[in-house]
Amino acid sequence: MKKIIILLLVCGALWLNAITVSEIKQNYMYGMAKSSTLQKADKRAINDLISQISIQVESNFTNIMEEEDGNLHEFTQSIVKTYSNSTLHNAERKVLEEGGKTIVYRYIKKSEMNKIFANREKKILDYTSSAVYAEQELRIADALRNYYWALVLLRSHPAHDEIKYTFGNSEQLLITTLPERIERIFADVDIAVSDVQDNALTLNMHYQNLPLQNLEYDYWTGDARSRMHSARNGIGTAELQQDFTNLKLRVEYIYQNKSRMDIELWQVLEETNIPTFSSANFIVPIKVSANRVQIPKVKEPIKLVYKSVLDKTKEVMDCIDNGKSANQFFTEAGFEMYEKLIDYGNAKVLSQNPDLQTAKIGGKEVVRGIPMSFSFPKNDRDFVENVVFTFDDTGKIEAVSFALSDIAVADIMDKNEQFGSLEDKYQIVQFMEQYKTAYCLKNIDYIEQVFSENALIIVGTILKQDKPIENMYKNLGDKIEYVKYSKQEYVERLKMVFGNNEFVNIHFEDNKVQKSNKNDKVYGIQISQYYYSENYADSGYLFLMFDLTDSTKPQIYVRTWQPEKDEAGKMFELSDFKY
Repeated sequence: MKKIIILLLVCGALWLNAITVSEIKQNYMYGMAKSSTLQKADKRAINDLISQISIQVESNFTNIMEEEDGNLHEFTQSIVKTYSNSTLHNAERKVLEEGGKTIVYRYIKKSEMNKIFANREKKILDYTSSAVYAEQELRIADALRNYYWALVLLRSHPAHDEIKYTFGNSEQLLITTLPERIERIFADVDIAVSDVQDNALTLNMHYQNLPLQNLEYDYWTGDARSRMHSARNGIGTAELQQDFTNLKLRVEYIYQNKSRMDIELWQVLEETNIPTFSSANFIVPIKVSANRVQIPKVKEPIKLVYKSVLDKTKEVMDCIDNGKSANQFFTEAGFEMYEKLIDYGNAKVLSQNPDLQTAKIGGKEVVRGIPMSFSFPKNDRDFVENVVFTFDDTGKIEAVSFALSDIAVADIMDKNEQFGSLEDKYQIVQFMEQYKTAYCLKNIDYIEQVFSENALIIVGTILKQDKPIENMYKNLGDKIEYVKYSKQEYVERLKMVFGNNEFVNIHFEDNKVQKSNKNDKVYGIQISQYYYSENYADSGYLFLMFDLTDSTKPQIYVRTWQPEKDEAGKMFELSDFKY
């Protein structure tokens, strides 16, 4: 039986190679090369196939090449090469020997080329859809990135001047609409200097009169371009090497490093001529301007003034600026968190006179809005965070955390009285800020404590579940694949991530809070999350189901993360789980 099988396989292989050169030339797109070795002949045959395909499609790129004023054939070849990984290197091959030389034919059906063009069109539409969602949610960095990536892929498609997308109720050609949308975003970005300390600038950055929640940029320092900076909650920073009257700032939109997650996209950015937008360059006068960022108003007042805590806060800020000890202002646990904060990056206070907010919640006083920057020179990164101090009843700082954005806070605090009291809502804010800070400061002990032993964890699209808590999860039905993944396994995974990265930074934006019922304190929150680390970055949607019955010992029952909303624009929510 084995001999028969082997014979059949050999015969099958011979049959596959039995196609004639005449048939290849008549029915396929092909490339041919002759060389002294098979490897060289094969490589040259692939290049010849690419050249032949380029000749077939180069007329489609005439209008784009006219913009670049370059060589049309070279440009088209560079585009066709970006398709080679998925299809061209898998093209059929016929090998012949003639006069001591190896002859190789590489050939492909025209229908196969149509398939890869169709796949790229789908990717273009997917990036466009992601950009539209991001723009609607005011995630401006994401909108710029996805619009731009859709545009560069579109320019690599033979039907680039025919592909359309439906924006609202209007179907529009992408070749004109994508650049218009990118230009419109730049036009709605406004940047001004709000504070100057020597050559260190604090920037006031907003989009359509709202604080920019995520925007990446660099600038000219006087000697070179700066590292990449991230604007948060309407605040950015810049530090110059010499005196200037203007800051030359450039908003990031290409994201070449991040494009490596999509090999086709990365090749297009690397190998072809790509468009640039001069409107991404801003000339910002270096003079202090009035703060024109509109902060969303909270319906219930939380801003109260307690002179003693404000004075202590400003003394701590002075200690940070001057490298002095601040131990006397903290409890033991608070000082441990403070030291982690200072060690997080090259910590700097951006202004000694910020607009601080104070609140008294449950017998404790909270000071919000301490603007600080953190830089990581080894990784060319810079982050801005608003820091929060929580004072205990003795007047000492017992907790330090990174603040949620003003928009995220307002979304929670604007809930009506039926949802909960002012204190209930502020506890949610504090919990989310503690959660965010624990990841940024690599506080694995807090993370281990806050997750329930039976926590349900979804990473990406895969559900991970430990033992269920009294049928809590029965509403999931069959739409999730259950895979055993204990809390301890998740914690061990985080330890590896923390250990392998100089920094981890999480930024939250718009959110939606739900409550299981009016008589308890089990909540669900959907929130946009941006994750940055030394080795990895992503953005997506986080859902947490958590219990604040005892606000000193919060418990997370469910954690899900998904990179995109589903086709209907939905994500996990409280109704998907039963408590």
